[in-house]
Amino acid sequence: MKKQTAKTTRKTAGTKTKRIELNCTLYLQYQDREYSMPELKELILEKCEAEEMDPKDLRIYVKPEENKAYYTCAGGSNSIAL
Repeated sequence: MKKQTAKTTRKTAGTKTKRIELNCTLYLQYQDREYSMPELKELILEKCEAEEMDPKDLRIYVKPEENKAYYTCAGGSNSIAL
């Protein structure tokens, strides 16, 4: 009687495709108005500098129904009118 040995197969790591950096601009349209996210970000960064807030970990929350953009960062929080 022959002894059967288990076949071992080795999987090699497949080649991963490299993700291409995409240049994308986000716009928010609400009730006949349009908001450009890069412009909002720039306005908020300027306000952070004026208020001596650290823009590290900047988070922006747009509430078009209130006509405001709220933001938080390492130095606190505030809002701007849209």
